[in-house]
Amino acid sequence: MIRLLLLTAALLLSACSVAGPEDVDISAPHEYLTERRQARREPVILIPGTLGSRLYNAENGEIAWGSFSATISELRDELDLPIDRPSLAENTDDLRAYRVLDRAEILLREGSGEVSFYAELIDYLSTTLGYRPAYGQRFHRGHDLFVFFYDWRRSNVEAAVQLQEFIANIRRDLRMPDQKFTFLAVSNGGLIARYYLRYGGRDVVSGRELDAPLEPSWDGLKDCERLICLGTPHAGTIDALHLIHDGYAPNVLARRYPPATIFSFPAAFELLPEPGEPVFVGEGGESLNVDIWQPETWEQYGLSVFAESAQDRLRAAISRDIRPGEDRRALFDRTMQQRRAYLRLVLAHARRLRKAIEGPTGVPTSVILGVGTPTLARVGLVNDEGEYELFFPAALPHPPLRPHGRRHVRQRRRRRDPALGPGAVFAAGAQRAGEARGDVPRVA
Repeated sequence: MIRLLLLTAALLLSACSVAGPEDVDISAPHEYLTERRQARREPVILIPGTLGSRLYNAENGEIAWGSFSATISELRDELDLPIDRPSLAENTDDLRAYRVLDRAEILLREGSGEVSFYAELIDYLSTTLGYRPAYGQRFHRGHDLFVFFYDWRRSNVEAAVQLQEFIANIRRDLRMPDQKFTFLAVSNGGLIARYYLRYGGRDVVSGRELDAPLEPSWDGLKDCERLICLGTPHAGTIDALHLIHDGYAPNVLARRYPPATIFSFPAAFELLPEPGEPVFVGEGGESLNVDIWQPETWEQYGLSVFAESAQDRLRAAISRDIRPGEDRRALFDRTMQQRRAYLRLVLAHARRLRKAIEGPTGVPTSVILGVGTPTLARVGLVNDEGEYELFFPAALPHPPLRPHGRRHVRQRRRRRDPALGPGAVFAAGAQRAGEARGDVPRVA
């Protein structure tokens, strides 16, 4: 599947060539030889998705994301963002993005090993179409594949502001003030690109009411020739809710980032299934009228940091770090109140961003995705003696059963539930992208 997506991306990027079909030898060793010899490629800006940029601590130089040690060690500075400031933009820490996550040493079942992330895509474009990748923020003549990086924890609005600066740096260094680019956007990068095309580096989201008028300036059109979205969840994804609720571990042997960490990422909320999209099903597979965009829902059903287990972890952390004279109960109540206020703020911000990117992109847009790829389509929400439990079925057709009690039976039932079928997220995203353009997008 990955190979197919890469091949489709290469075909789209080579489509601008003036060579006719009769001039191209499509045998394997020479498939893109004509395009490479003519060197008439459109320059590309690669916009990676969530987790796709390395992060380091600007104060002590410690790598917080993207290295083997960051995966297995306990860092002084975790990935958590502050959540107690009056605006999301003020919830800053010392972590900074410094490079795309191309390759990384991580723990595997059989030990340590190297895993390719964006390196595979970059290498494929380099070896097939002859692109010359540039990393960092300084560029030279001959570079035509520019790899963007950003702090994927923070709002996509902030990433769009950084993208504007990134493009300005390219034009400055190459002395090409009118150059346009193809945006090759992976996953969450597609949402950044859609926002940028409509508003450039302007923030029309922060501190605004949901129903405040939105008037796209189309500032990004001067920078972009066309947009290619690779696996972008245009209609959101339940995987985002899964991460916010259960936390995240890069692999089975690595440490787990708890729900409170993912909860502090504004970008995670911007990837939630769009308002009005059915998310939850009950015991018998029936759709439930539960709105994840209402803050009250999270506390009522024990989602993420409002789950009893997450609150127990908070109590344990307070007991571990408490100082003489401090009141445990007061500290707990204060933290929970901060979480409630932050949730209201981040949900309103995310919902307005999703509203801001509705509609056409303004440029020719292609959507590449795996229609048959198993994806989370619904979440099981079951009342178990007054306490709600969430069931996120695995993406594989036959997830392992839970080995205890009634949950064992419930998981088996959900496996047969057609509401939890494969491909729904990607298919919905393709449909939404087609509606935005007013036609049917290219789908692979």
